[in-house]
Amino acid sequence: MKGYHYIKRGIDIILSGMAIVILSPLLLFLCIAIKLDTPGPILFKQKRVGIHRSFFQIYKFRTMRIDTPKDVPTHMLENPEQYITKVGKFLRKTSLDELPQIFNIFKGEMSIVGPRPALWNQDDLVAEREKYGANDVTPGLTGWAQINGRDELEIPDKARLDGEYVKHLGPWMDLKCFLGTIGSVLMHDGVVEGGTGELNKEDEETEAHKSETAQSSAKKETIAKDTEESEKGRRKKKILITGSGSYVGTSVEAWLKQWPEYYQVDTLDMRTQTWRTHDFSAYDVVYHVAGIAHADVGQVTEEEKKQYYRVNTDLAVETAEKAKKEGVQQFLFMSSMIVYSGCKEKKITKNTIPKPLNFYGDSKWQADQKIQALADERFKVVVLRSPMIYGKGSMGNYPQLAKLAGKLPLFPIVHNQRSMLYIENLAQFVKRMIDNEETGVFFPQNEQYINTSDLVQMIAVVKGHRLVMVPATGWIIRLMKKIPGKIGILTGKAFGDSVYDMQMSEYKEEYRVCDWKESVRRTEG
Repeated sequence: MKGYHYIKRGIDIILSGMAIVILSPLLLFLCIAIKLDTPGPILFKQKRVGIHRSFFQIYKFRTMRIDTPKDVPTHMLENPEQYITKVGKFLRKTSLDELPQIFNIFKGEMSIVGPRPALWNQDDLVAEREKYGANDVTPGLTGWAQINGRDELEIPDKARLDGEYVKHLGPWMDLKCFLGTIGSVLMHDGVVEGGTGELNKEDEETEAHKSETAQSSAKKETIAKDTEESEKGRRKKKILITGSGSYVGTSVEAWLKQWPEYYQVDTLDMRTQTWRTHDFSAYDVVYHVAGIAHADVGQVTEEEKKQYYRVNTDLAVETAEKAKKEGVQQFLFMSSMIVYSGCKEKKITKNTIPKPLNFYGDSKWQADQKIQALADERFKVVVLRSPMIYGKGSMGNYPQLAKLAGKLPLFPIVHNQRSMLYIENLAQFVKRMIDNEETGVFFPQNEQYINTSDLVQMIAVVKGHRLVMVPATGWIIRLMKKIPGKIGILTGKAFGDSVYDMQMSEYKEEYRVCDWKESVRRTEG
């Protein structure tokens, strides 16, 4: 963009000047903390490569002891942890050690956004950047390479990304880098953002909570009574869960073991070939949960894709075939709502034909079909196409949302709907499938659709975090989706609409042990 250099410099002067004034109390506090922590200077100065391969002194808060080898990147030190101070560890984790660079920005030696300045002796990085013209722009506090891998990147990859920044240099690229940096800091483990404290709970909220708790208790009593009635005269069943250590498998195992007089539950590790010699004939039911999930489909090699098919498809089908051959009466397979990921419909109905969008969904869909084909009168097959499963200790998108809910000061109000399934609701549904010796395809979900904004707000309430919900227009969400890294990916998944028709999930016996609000309390409490 012609003339953008002058606009960019003006923005740098204004923002860095404001930052120096506004952050002066914080800067003073950090100076005192560093001085009290270990002997040595407050600031760490280092010779760096600036625009047109000139040199300047970069400023940072000192995070390492004064006996640390000089001019050596941290990752090249032998056991670098031994040199990092206590305060320094905190500063690095929160990126506050970079704050003094606002003075470099104000002086014009750096910009807010640009390729990170190389060490004076990093000739390999400087040479690689020369290929892309990345040495001819002002280095920055953060850049395109930093939000796409940071220190994990190899030098050629880092230089290539710096070249992409130069090629697309302009206000939109700088904005993406700036927002991406905010996202990276917010998602960093251990970073505390925004104020915290107990929310004032209004009387009506308290009463609503009491009502929900009472309803949940009544529901549990109903389920317990149904269980007692259904178990009368029923023989004890032996159940094998394939996939020991998995979140779903471990949770269902713990749930069924509440009734030791009716269920004997064993687990089997599927990560080695020893499962092939395990005797399945001793079991009434095999519940197959082993698989690979939570794929980052944009960063997977061809070999890794093949591994998804080996585990999610081949292993699942071979396990089902072995179960049938050895006389197991019922086989339960954990499929997924992901098999519908390529469908245009926002609401999935029984007439919707599965259409996976990527290799992960396809690996599940292929197993889904092949296992269904094994069903007959003596071998009953249950396929569970569950939506996102969550609960205490779960993996995937829910814990990422929970992390945001505990850190962000603001969150957008977005009107979307998603089907979700609390782990205890799933466990009770599995129990129903076993008790009633079911066969077919099932779509368990919570009794209510969940709105992402409501979910995040509820998590914040349980965590005692002050979170302000603000109205959001479509362009804000579209912008968030374009932020590189976890923020953009999570936004795309979290704010879309993806639901099962509720009629698909109804069952002749109650299986939802609690509603979604109570499930959040149990998960986060």
